[in-house]
Amino acid sequence: MTDPATGSTVAVAPSAFSAERKRQIRTEQIRSLYQQFPSTTTGSMIAGAVMLLGFWNQRPKMVLLVWAAVLCLYHAVRVRSYFRYCKATPEEQADPRWGRGYTLALATIGCIWGSAGLIMFVPESLPHQALLAFLLYGIAMVSMTSLSAYAPAFYCFIPLTLLPFTVRMLLAGGDDHLFLALPGIIVLLMALALGREVNKLITESLNKRFENLELIVQLRQQMQAADAARGEAEVANRAKSRFLAAASHDLRQPLHALGLFAAALDHKIRYPEVRSIVDSINTSVAALETLFNELLDISKLDAGVIEPHPAHFEVQPLLARLRADFEPEARQHGLKLKVAPSRTLVYSDPILVERILRNLISNALRYTSSGGVVIGARRRGDKVRIEVRDTGVGIDAAERERIFEEFYQLGNPERHSKKGLGLGLAIVRRLATLLDCPLDLRSAPGRGSMFSIALPLGRHHRAQSTASEAAPAPAGDIAGRFIVVIDDEEAILDGMRVLLGQWRCDVVTASGTEEALAKIGETGRYPDLIVADYRLRENETGVDSIMRMRNEFGSEIPAILVTGSTTPDRTLEAERGRFHLLNKPVLPDKLRALISLELQRSPAPPIGI
Repeated sequence: MTDPATGSTVAVAPSAFSAERKRQIRTEQIRSLYQQFPSTTTGSMIAGAVMLLGFWNQRPKMVLLVWAAVLCLYHAVRVRSYFRYCKATPEEQADPRWGRGYTLALATIGCIWGSAGLIMFVPESLPHQALLAFLLYGIAMVSMTSLSAYAPAFYCFIPLTLLPFTVRMLLAGGDDHLFLALPGIIVLLMALALGREVNKLITESLNKRFENLELIVQLRQQMQAADAARGEAEVANRAKSRFLAAASHDLRQPLHALGLFAAALDHKIRYPEVRSIVDSINTSVAALETLFNELLDISKLDAGVIEPHPAHFEVQPLLARLRADFEPEARQHGLKLKVAPSRTLVYSDPILVERILRNLISNALRYTSSGGVVIGARRRGDKVRIEVRDTGVGIDAAERERIFEEFYQLGNPERHSKKGLGLGLAIVRRLATLLDCPLDLRSAPGRGSMFSIALPLGRHHRAQSTASEAAPAPAGDIAGRFIVVIDDEEAILDGMRVLLGQWRCDVVTASGTEEALAKIGETGRYPDLIVADYRLRENETGVDSIMRMRNEFGSEIPAILVTGSTTPDRTLEAERGRFHLLNKPVLPDKLRALISLELQRSPAPPIGI
């Protein structure tokens, strides 16, 4: 067994084994005897035949025939017992009676061979005495190796086989007889000593075998327990992710309202010291929006609620939109953002591809202090490789796998919030896996990095425009425009009313379509724009509200759908309804730019209804 203190293997006396272990070892020892039974029986019969032939003319034939008949009868009984054992089940073979029966049988055959040492002893023929000694000593030595697995067996058989002949030789007297008896004594002692040592080795070997089997069982149980625990953890993680994904709307609402009120407060502040506080609030809200979006995105990916909707689409509108969105940020950091024009088409989910590229560009700008970022698409056979290159700090080879782990960031040991949460590249990898598009990274420390994704080549006749094709235009003058806001959250309505009022818009707020139509009727004006939350009361959606109001006024009124969901289904609904989709929390500057864009696309309607 193994010493737990030193880890070394030490011998254990059989008496130290547990009762169960003793039973297991005894069962295996007895099984070993029965496994060798065919060969030992065959050898015994051959030895009996040789002895019978060798002494046929030296001893009375009737005595020899009786002895041979007893030997054959014994083996016949043992053959029957052997077949019974072979037919027994493993549980039945573990019965101690098999061991006792085999010991009794060996005591019997030991007496049969021992009697041969007396019956076939020829006093006047030294050669026949030598032959008898050779046969009996040989039987003893061969049996020692085959019977030593089970100590009671050879302790019974060997002495009973050798002692009668040895004693008979000693009683005969004379140097010749002493010379033949002495090897018998040596063989007896050697057989018993060697058999004992072999038995110890076999016993320890079997003990170690069962120890290993127990360790294997324990290991399997531990692995099963670990698998069960891992499964429970995965279920809990998926449940957590599903909760975050399902609750994203409710979680975004207070953040959305906070952004609206903070922006509204900004327009009312005149004192510089107070303005700096408000600016800090707005900066924190913007950072919180980014971190919150990343956290919810990765939760939805882990929950499996995001499904790709591939389509054939042009790459150029997507690149143009990315340039429009990120160029101000690049200019603010003193960087150049270049976008190489491309006429290629790809087949993938346009929304998820855009999300990948936005995270890659944002990451490139964050880790680039001089130079710039280049975005481009290249055709390679039946694939289109979209690349984002930067002249940033680069990534060491040892870090290239870890940067795709959650919450892992380079050069941000203090976890500064301005450098994000460390989820952007983890989201990129999950999305790339979801879209089955290979993600490649090439980088050299101090020389920048290049991230790329390989997308299937698209076909022109099936190409579609990606969602939200046009980039938001700079905010223009929206004063005097009549905007209807529909949301079931009173805090959101208050925030929108204050914010739009500061932009000098005429505003009507309502919690549902019926209330909105009633208030619009009181004003006698035609709405310029509808801003509706997706989830409303009584199972009504913002899509339903927008469509009904368009039907009521007989015109496709410009509309913005605000939602806390980032699933592709919302995007498809926005495309079908020909209105813009805006995800919560909404930054006021982005909201104003989008309102301006929507109002520019549609001429002002008549003032009266």
